[in-house]
Amino acid sequence: MLDKLRDEALALIAATPQCTLSTIGPAGLQASIVSCIVRADCIYVLLPSTAEHLFNLEQDTEVVLTGALWQLRAAALALGAVDGLHGTAPHEISARARTEGQALVEVFPIRMHIEPGRQRRYRETIDFYLPS
Repeated sequence: MLDKLRDEALALIAATPQCTLSTIGPAGLQASIVSCIVRADCIYVLLPSTAEHLFNLEQDTEVVLTGALWQLRAAALALGAVDGLHGTAPHEISARARTEGQALVEVFPIRMHIEPGRQRRYRETIDFYLPS
C-alpha cells in the first residue's frame, strides 16, 4: 500500500515540469523555479551552475520542493556542474544537464504533503525511505 502511495506522489511530481526549490545555508535562504525530472524513486533538478543553492548544499543537504498542490521535504546531493560527472543520474538527464550548461542535483524524498484537490478531500502526508 505504501509503495502505491509513493508511486502516486512521484507521479504527481513528474506531472509538474517546474517547481520551486528552497535551500538554506551560507548563502542564506534561496528559492528558485527549477525543472524537475522523476526517474525510478529519485528526482533530478537542473540548476544554473552558478546557483547559490549549490553553495548551500555543501553545508546542508535538506531541501524543499514545492508545487501548486504539494510540498516535498528531501535530502539532496549535487552531482556536478557542467564539466563534472553526474554519477548515478540516467544518461539522458546527464546529457541534458551538459547540453543546457546546468548543474544536476539528485533529490531523495523524505516526506510529501499533498493538498486537497480533484481526487483528494483531505491533506495527505506520505513518508518515503532514504536509500542505504
